[in-house]
Amino acid sequence: MPRVGEERGKGQQVNPDIYDRDYYLHAYQGNLQDYLANLSNLPISLRRCFDYADPKAGDKILDLGCGRGHLDYFCVLKGCSVTAIDYSKDAVELALKSKEALPENLRDKMKVEQMDFKELDINEKYDVIFMADLLEHLYDWELKILFEKVRQMLKPQKGRLIIHTAPNKTWINVILPLKRILDWPNTLRKKKEFHYTRDKYSYDPEMHVNEQTVSGVKRLLKSFRAKVWCDDGSLNVISILTKRFAGADIWAIARIEETI
Repeated sequence: MPRVGEERGKGQQVNPDIYDRDYYLHAYQGNLQDYLANLSNLPISLRRCFDYADPKAGDKILDLGCGRGHLDYFCVLKGCSVTAIDYSKDAVELALKSKEALPENLRDKMKVEQMDFKELDINEKYDVIFMADLLEHLYDWELKILFEKVRQMLKPQKGRLIIHTAPNKTWINVILPLKRILDWPNTLRKKKEFHYTRDKYSYDPEMHVNEQTVSGVKRLLKSFRAKVWCDDGSLNVISILTKRFAGADIWAIARIEETI
């Protein structure tokens, strides 16, 4: 256990090699061509990030932990200039494939780099910064650096920081097990565990080193003007009653008020 005041995981970092091609293409049966053929269909969480950002033509966008570059592909088609970064070699290779799928006259609007966010130049300013499924992969000491940098890189007033993180720690540790316990006949019949069964493709603990709560995200955004909330698409009565504070997905839209 860390000492009082000590940041959990100080000096540690998730190994970028575990974010491999197999991980990123799992939803497409490991098939790159299948992914590229479905570029017009953003996964639900990325679509919501895109909609909350409401990118405008000419906007300058930074995507932190870009993965396959799917979100960036959409932003470029909208007329934006995008910098997409990831420290995973395989992620960057796939993001470059997404770039190549753009119309030729738009490809120079998408810059893809393999780098750690700690190397970012704070003198660059952005209209939109995305953190889509990023926070849960970073230790506390990394999050501290991340938000210090982002606060200096987000344009004041008009700049939007868009966050999605999942699962909500309260949901996966409390609400989901409670639902399965109360519905124990079906849980047993379907041969499910009472807790969530994690694997490489779904909330892998080697990757998800720092799952968040709504209050935790609010603390991270204390120096921003932010709206933070969670939701849950389940129609289970427990989910309906708890989704405002313990929904599976956490979202945030944040801005800064003045020039740094």
